[in-house]
Amino acid sequence: MHQYSKRLAGVAGLALFIAMSATHAADLAHRDRDVALPAPLTAESFTAAVLARNAGLRAMRQALLAAVCGIRPAGALPDPMLSVSAAPRTFGRAMESGEDIEVSEALPWWGTLEVRKEIAQADAEVERHDLQALRLRIAATARGLFADWVFVHRALAINVSSESVLDELRRIASVRYATGTALQSDVLQADVERTILSQQRLEWQRKITVVAARMNALLDRPPSASIPLPAALPAPTRLPSEAVLLQRALAHPQLEALEAEAHAAQAKERLAGKQRYPKFQVSAGYNSMWSDPAMRPMVGLSFTVPLDQGKYSAEVDAARAQARRAQYDLENQRAALLADLSAAYASTHEAAKLLAFYRDSLVPLARDALDVALSEYGSGRGSFLEVQTAEQHELDTALGLARAQSEYFDRWAELEQLSGSVLARSTETGTSP
Repeated sequence: MHQYSKRLAGVAGLALFIAMSATHAADLAHRDRDVALPAPLTAESFTAAVLARNAGLRAMRQALLAAVCGIRPAGALPDPMLSVSAAPRTFGRAMESGEDIEVSEALPWWGTLEVRKEIAQADAEVERHDLQALRLRIAATARGLFADWVFVHRALAINVSSESVLDELRRIASVRYATGTALQSDVLQADVERTILSQQRLEWQRKITVVAARMNALLDRPPSASIPLPAALPAPTRLPSEAVLLQRALAHPQLEALEAEAHAAQAKERLAGKQRYPKFQVSAGYNSMWSDPAMRPMVGLSFTVPLDQGKYSAEVDAARAQARRAQYDLENQRAALLADLSAAYASTHEAAKLLAFYRDSLVPLARDALDVALSEYGSGRGSFLEVQTAEQHELDTALGLARAQSEYFDRWAELEQLSGSVLARSTETGTSP
């Protein structure tokens, strides 16, 4: 307990400096928030921009600053009281008038101020860790949105590429129809497929607008503000072991905040125990209405008489219950966080396997099948239905690969948020739009 209190006291000054510096930097970023994002936009540059400009983070920094600034007042004595009284009927007399001047100071029970300061320090710790936890959540959200941004642009590029394939297919069908080796329905069916792709392109363009609006919301910008085209997602990299991530998660800011809350609740229990003791007030004054000058200086001591110990016992019991609740909340959240991390690790591992399956097997096979189907149809050996089926498979697998890449990156960001640490990534050499 004593070591924790020393750590709180040591952190207070540093937290104040960090909070004020971060607030100043955030205000500068807010004034400069219309500066264009770098192009092409990378995951890291977008995340950094969000962390610098997000209003939620700026609000949390102000809450931390307010909590840190409240530490000193919490451990200070109340202002002394100056009281002056006079005898009105003595006004105007040749002799001195009758007056009484007194200065008094309220004094709580020994150790009360230290406990109050300890509670304020713990509250500041809660705000600091809440700020760190919010940064992790916003960073994960930013990376997830960037993954969506890459996916919708990749999907639109795949749509355009598929349309060029259908253009070639229609050209071949038209030549074969002109030579009497194909039916006119082949040409019409190619036109139908191209129309469907055009309709899908409109849908992808709508999704680009939606994702851009959500990205601008994180940046506190108008929904229609321009977002640069994305760079490639980072290539898949080796996952750390689950045991390592579980160990890192034990120091997660969310758990650290709950630990600080539990410590504050324990300190409040001790503070409630001190309320059952007398509170003192010392005073010193000068009463000129005494005729004997030796009797004019006055000193005094007053104190409360806490007769109703039952109400104080109830306050102590309530504070003890709150301290236990805070401890149970910490244990519950720790178990839930580790369970979520384990589930996210399994999902990320599965996403990595699915990504490899699409990249190494499905997509190459679908491309080869389409090339063969187009070649055979052009030579008069294959049917239009075979080409149509192969083209649809190639489109589906290409979209599946793009979706798998984005989902893997999104799962990776979730792992970072739950483990409370940035995981090592490879350079951005993945597939770009």
